[in-house]
Amino acid sequence: MTTHEILLSAGFDPSDAEIYQILAENGECSVPKIQEKTTLSRASIYDSLATLLAKDFIDYRKEGRNAYYKPNHPSRLFGLVEEKKQETAVFAQEMQEAIKQLTGAYNLAEKKPGVRFFEGEDGYEQALYDTLNTTDTLYTIVDLEAVQKYADKINKEYVEDRRKKGINKQILVVNTPANQEYLKKQGKKLTDSRLLPKNIKSFNTAMQIYNNKIAYFTLREDSKVAVIIEDPDIYNMQKNIFEGLWNLSKDKITPPDTDGGSTVFNG
Repeated sequence: MTTHEILLSAGFDPSDAEIYQILAENGECSVPKIQEKTTLSRASIYDSLATLLAKDFIDYRKEGRNAYYKPNHPSRLFGLVEEKKQETAVFAQEMQEAIKQLTGAYNLAEKKPGVRFFEGEDGYEQALYDTLNTTDTLYTIVDLEAVQKYADKINKEYVEDRRKKGINKQILVVNTPANQEYLKKQGKKLTDSRLLPKNIKSFNTAMQIYNNKIAYFTLREDSKVAVIIEDPDIYNMQKNIFEGLWNLSKDKITPPDTDGGSTVFNG
């Protein structure tokens, strides 16, 4: 591979690569001298010189009305290696996300459940906000104490956005004294809350049922992970289970008719 080809593969524009190579091989040059060694127009030469100066690959000096350009040490090109590494890492992450999304769509087309995984704070938030695409009521089962402990900030922002969108929510919450007190303080705007049967213990997880999807969220200190499964039959099964639990949960929460000062997970 020639030097020119290597520079192109490193991200140089063809004109910039040609001008840089002329300076590297000939030393300090004026624009007229550069023009003698290339077929590029004078305007293109000035454009390339400006780019190379901005990237600190070359330097220049003025002598009267004339400007003279010279290359900086070629070792400065090592910076392009680091840029390429970063670009490759970003590309790999973006491609992984694209593969996840395309796999879900492919599986649905093939009549297989679509499954997507989300990790970290950003992935967790992305999965949570996917529920706001619902065209119907959101159905949620949640360990509310775990939400307050590990995802309180993101949850409060999410609830405000849900209410702005006018999305209704039915929410089943672990039956604890702390949760009872918490829910009584909440406004009931677009939210209908009930306590799960007392024999159901805390589980550090939340589940959302919406738009033929089931979203699971882990609520732990060590990690935030979300999984979205898209399949109409799995959706119908989980929704039927939710409705059964809803009917068993006689302890309905009736908060004051205000918006309250804080919020319930996805509530």
